[in-house]
Amino acid sequence: MVAYIGNSIPAPSYTVGGTITDEEILYSTHNYVQKGVTLKPGQGVLLAGTFLDQDATSKQYVKTTTAANVKGVLRKTTDTGQPGEIQVWQANILYAGLVKLSAVSSANSGVTLTNVLAGKVDTVAGFFRF
Repeated sequence: MVAYIGNSIPAPSYTVGGTITDEEILYSTHNYVQKGVTLKPGQGVLLAGTFLDQDATSKQYVKTTTAANVKGVLRKTTDTGQPGEIQVWQANILYAGLVKLSAVSSANSGVTLTNVLAGKVDTVAGFFRF
């Protein structure tokens, strides 16, 4: 069989001296809402827990650091490539749920979590609810 781009679906993972898989960011599977989206290429490695917004022109999802613009949370770490690349990647984003506080804190340094999607932070149990 001839190898065409459509013959395979790019899997969200990245390689740094070997394939790295990340742990599940869901704290609980109760009442979570997720959707498959297309990530804009050329953003580099987006860590699990990264806040995403939809680009107005391309309708693809991009990393955001503005709490008011957050549309969802990236569920798995994805390498979107270097600037100028045209390969797009599919990923799942969470619109609502209970996620591990450590995942969203490390992926979104400098963002006040309580301003994101009317979120609630529980530092004792270690979760972020939105």
